[in-house]
Amino acid sequence: MNLKKLAVLSLGAMMSISTFAKENIVFWHAMSGEGQKTLEKIVNDYNNSQDKVHVDAIFQGSYEEAIVKFKAVSGTKEAPNLVQMNDISTSFMYRSGAIIPMSDFIEKDSNFDENKLEDVLLNYYRINDKLYSMPFNSSTAILLYNKDVFKEVGLDPEKAPTSYKEVEDFSRKLVKKNSNNVVDRYGFSIISYAWFIEQLLANDNTLYVDEENGRNGNNPTKVAYEKQLPVILNWMQNMNKEKLAINYGREWDSTRSAFSSGKVAMYLDSSAGLTNIIQNSKFEVGAAFIPNESGEFNGSVIGGASLWITDSEDSAKEDAAWDFVKYAVSKDVQAFWSSKTGYFPVNKESYDTPLMQETMEKMPQFKIVVDELKATNKNTATQGAILGVFPDVREKMVETMEAVSEGKDGQKAADDVAKASNRIISRYNRINK
Repeated sequence: MNLKKLAVLSLGAMMSISTFAKENIVFWHAMSGEGQKTLEKIVNDYNNSQDKVHVDAIFQGSYEEAIVKFKAVSGTKEAPNLVQMNDISTSFMYRSGAIIPMSDFIEKDSNFDENKLEDVLLNYYRINDKLYSMPFNSSTAILLYNKDVFKEVGLDPEKAPTSYKEVEDFSRKLVKKNSNNVVDRYGFSIISYAWFIEQLLANDNTLYVDEENGRNGNNPTKVAYEKQLPVILNWMQNMNKEKLAINYGREWDSTRSAFSSGKVAMYLDSSAGLTNIIQNSKFEVGAAFIPNESGEFNGSVIGGASLWITDSEDSAKEDAAWDFVKYAVSKDVQAFWSSKTGYFPVNKESYDTPLMQETMEKMPQFKIVVDELKATNKNTATQGAILGVFPDVREKMVETMEAVSEGKDGQKAADDVAKASNRIISRYNRINK
């Protein structure tokens, strides 16, 4: 073979390799356990489904650990092309200058139909009507209750309490004491996690912070729940004082185990935990909308996490990240994700898939979660707050929940947490002018 012919063949081989070389992107995520296994399956299926993009999914620990790592590399070549962040990281990500809004990709992609996605989910990640990240693993708060115990005490197992007063009234019937007058079963419990207070405030149509819940483009300057928070905390205090309710602390599994073992008849949980609760309980589990003061449902706030595309100044990698995002929120992928994890689908068309229909038939409680999502009013309260110091403010609220469970007056607790939160917000604003 002469050198000229060899050169031509070599050039052709190089062109062939170049043609089929995949664009590699790095995807940081915070999923562990079953969520990580399911996500890795989704990524592998995507990588094998086409020859243009390869996604390298890398676990970064918890959401808190992931955002610390992202802050360290943000704006550098070490930054990932795609990153999963939880709901309360939205303010930082939005203001970081290190991401490209999802709206920019949607506007350029005529084949992508945003209307197929749940608008209530999109609404959380919109700021000034612009979508900044794509919801992926979404959940909300629900009331779970023991239907068997409801029947035992003469309550209708198909009718859950809708107001704080009804929760209290139901709990009086559900409490069970032994011969020594010691409580064997409590009526209600709430996990010491501030997200549940945020949910109740939103359902009471109350903003968490000013500046339209931080969504008008300005940093919030103070909390906005001063009138309604005492109502919630006094209710919790009275329930604990009367031994109708019990607090099992910050660990989610402690409250979940108490419910599954029959030690508590009702509690608030994330919809993402529904599958495991049903599997681990020997009684029929009921699911219902979260309560509020009036008993008239206003709505719940979305929890979970979303996907953010970073500004790498490399349009090929940014477009590749967008291609995977589209795949991740497609109807079949979301149906698979939901059936395996308990998060509800981002894509409305997922409910029409055989897999999702089978899942909902086996687990009718999931329909309640979907109904709650669809019944949520789209307003500033249910959109949820955007706050740069949300982790710090949430910690103060958790401490407040713990203090109330130990007997602190609800009004005093509400006043104190408002003052402490306002100091945190004020300090943040001074530093980040």
